[in-house]
Amino acid sequence: MRAHVPGLLLVLLTGVSSPAAGDAIGAEARAAFQRGMAATTAGRIDVAREALARAAALAPEWGLAFLEWGILEQTVDPKGQLAAECLKKAAALVPGNPRVHYQLGLLYDQQGAPADAIRELKAALALRPTMREARFQLAQVLVQTGARDDAIAALKEVVVAEPAHLGAWTALADLYEQTGNLAGAEEALLTLTRLQPQVAYNHYRLGQFYERAGNARKARQAFATAEQLDPRPKRNMRKLR
Repeated sequence: MRAHVPGLLLVLLTGVSSPAAGDAIGAEARAAFQRGMAATTAGRIDVAREALARAAALAPEWGLAFLEWGILEQTVDPKGQLAAECLKKAAALVPGNPRVHYQLGLLYDQQGAPADAIRELKAALALRPTMREARFQLAQVLVQTGARDDAIAALKEVVVAEPAHLGAWTALADLYEQTGNLAGAEEALLTLTRLQPQVAYNHYRLGQFYERAGNARKARQAFATAEQLDPRPKRNMRKLR
């Protein structure tokens, strides 16, 4: 069930001032914000939404209040208007905050607007080039648009900065194979087996790759390792000659 959001807050989001609009961030607004964040941590979502909405109403120029409210609304209904309006308001109030642009990028991606997502994720990275989660997300969206070379470039930056980033290595393996770079795909899959040697699925994926590449000997070795780690009959691996 969606929590009730006072009508005053929807008015604030459209840019109409409340009596508190010109005031500095006061104790009541800060207290409401703290209640909202504590309720979020405790999983009391309805209470958190009301409290963060109250903080934004009391301090309509406080970008952090709109950011945290928007993030919460994004988890509740990423395709709803309220999450977008909160985050857009936050971006207008604190345009130099990379986290605002990152969250907007995530939201636009969830809403099926890749061009807007790419714009916001690039804005986040322009403000904070070391924001690896933004660069990884950018790569994911670039894949959706067919810009595979740009996605590969972004993922390579991620693994340089964080060599144990499993998601980036997994995505690189897929993209390298799709673009015909079989050596790169093999190395990415081998890296996953080195990072998680006890995970059977990594070895199984490596075996599948070798099978597609026509290397039956290496495929058998990889499948055998996967079977040793997890012998349950769930993979239905066919015998290779």
